[in-house]
Amino acid sequence: MKNFRWNKVCLYWGVTAFLVIIACIAFFWIIQRWSGLMESVSTLIGILSPIIGGFVIAYILTPFVKFFEKKMFLPLGTKLFRRNEKRARSFVRGMSILLAIVLVIASAAALFSLVIPQVYDSIQNIVKNLSSSITKVEKWANKWLQDYPGLEASFTDIVGVAGDKLTQWAKNSLLPQMNDVVSIVSTGVINILKALANLFVAAVVSVYVMFSRERFAAHSKKVLYSIFSLESVKGILAALRFVDKSFIGFFTGKLIDSLIVGLICYVGCLLIGIKDSVLISVIIAITNIIPFFGPFIGAIPSVLIVLMWSPMQCLIFITFIIVLQQFDGNILGPRILGNATGLSGFWVLFAIIVGGGLFGFLGMIVGVPTFAAIYAGVKTLVRRKLEKSGLPSETAVYENMSYFDPESLEPVPQEPRNLAKSTAKAHEKEASGHSARNKEE
Repeated sequence: MKNFRWNKVCLYWGVTAFLVIIACIAFFWIIQRWSGLMESVSTLIGILSPIIGGFVIAYILTPFVKFFEKKMFLPLGTKLFRRNEKRARSFVRGMSILLAIVLVIASAAALFSLVIPQVYDSIQNIVKNLSSSITKVEKWANKWLQDYPGLEASFTDIVGVAGDKLTQWAKNSLLPQMNDVVSIVSTGVINILKALANLFVAAVVSVYVMFSRERFAAHSKKVLYSIFSLESVKGILAALRFVDKSFIGFFTGKLIDSLIVGLICYVGCLLIGIKDSVLISVIIAITNIIPFFGPFIGAIPSVLIVLMWSPMQCLIFITFIIVLQQFDGNILGPRILGNATGLSGFWVLFAIIVGGGLFGFLGMIVGVPTFAAIYAGVKTLVRRKLEKSGLPSETAVYENMSYFDPESLEPVPQEPRNLAKSTAKAHEKEASGHSARNKEE
């Protein structure tokens, strides 16, 4: 027993096999209890929702708080509390947080008191006048298509069927749901009170987080440095800064861009003489937040709404909305957003499709900056791996190369493809094939 020694190789493989068995058991246990596990996770998220909401609110409001601190209250605080730096800092931070919260509440109140009632009235008017509007569109189309009897009959049938279904849906589904809002509010008082309580707790949490954001950041860094190596923490912090820059830059720029587009749309609708200017502007502004697909999603219902009131106004509105979206896509958007995500058009489209498929409307908005952060992380890892191998990380190097020479690590260029030579070779093969057949015959 004194000369007993562990066989390190056997010990290594034994521990590995044991861990693999434990991992398999845990995996099958999770699969068998997946529904119960998800219920537990959703319950935990529901309990922590005020805390999570507080951090989200703090994250959204922090750029405004920083702006108010730097531009407004810092000079005032230094003048009022010259001899007490701590009180000056507390005054500047507190007043900036208060102003940011007041602006958010005022904006929400203005939205609900001014925009929402007009949108509600517009939807009700559209539903009530839907049949007459469809008849008006049908008469206008028949007037223009009277020289083409076959096309006129087909168009009349299509409009009739679509109009009947749309009218039934609006009267049987949309309008009753809107009229039931009051009853839903009255019967769901408990849920509303719970939501208000959670919102109040989230607001309180956000104030604490914003007021002590440097301390929260310091605690997070301490935890990271206690777990990971110095080099790993450096990479994690760089990735988090990029994520923060991508999210803040993208969302701030998109909100400003969509607000300007909505205001321009509202002014344009007023000049054209469109009745539901507020409703159409809200639709255009909200859907414009979605990259790539947003302008199309907002334009289709807006065009249909204008078409119900006046087909001629609809043609003018289509021209106006095309010009507006071209202005936004080529001039306004690049000026405000710049290259906030660092993604090409293909990856933006990919992120929107995947995000929308997984999380719906919110996923279409959040998908682009989230994928931008993942893309940047993968790009950094690939660059480091290539640099360790002594290979270049520039994409342009890999475009016209065949492979890297194993000894010199220099790129070997591809052989140029000569269309004339390849065509001549093909003709030679055909000729040799014909001659072989003739000899056989």
